Amino acid sequence: MSVDHFLSTHPALVFVKVTDAKGSTPREAGAYMLVAPAAVYATIGGGHLEFLAIDKARAMLAAGEASATLDIPLGPEIGQCCGGRVVLALTSLDAQARADLLAREEAARELRPEIHLYGAGHVGLALAAALAAPSVQCHA
Repeated sequence: MSVDHFLSTHPALVFVKVTDAKGSTPREAGAYMLVAPAAVYATIGGGHLEFLAIDKARAMLAAGEASATLDIPLGPEIGQCCGGRVVLALTSLDAQARADLLAREEAARELRPEIHLYGAGHVGLALAAALAAPSVQCHA
C-alpha cells in the first residue's frame, strides 16, 4: 500500500517520527510510521518500542491530543536488547501536514531506483513482491 493510499483511507492519523537515536537502535533518526485507529503504515523498528509508540498514538487519537514526545531506553526493562535510546515525536496529522508528507514522499519517489521486471512466472512474482518496498519503483 502506498502512503497516499493510506492517507486517503484513514482520516485520523498520528505521524510517529524518530527524532533522535543514540547507541544501538533499530532505526535511524528520520524513520517514521503512520498510526491509525486500526492500521499502521511503515515501521520505526518493531518490537516493544513500536508497540509503545502505537499504543501512545492510538491514545492520542482517542483523546484528541495534538502532539507528544516519548524518550525510550532500549534495554531489558522493555524487552529490547538494543541498548540504545530513541526519542519519538508523535503528531496528529492535519490537512497541511498530510500535504507536506505527500510532497516529501513524491520527491523521494523520484529518486528511487527503477526496475523493469519481465515475466510473470513464480520467480518473477516473488521478485516483484520483494521489490515492492517503498525504496524501489518496480514495474512488473
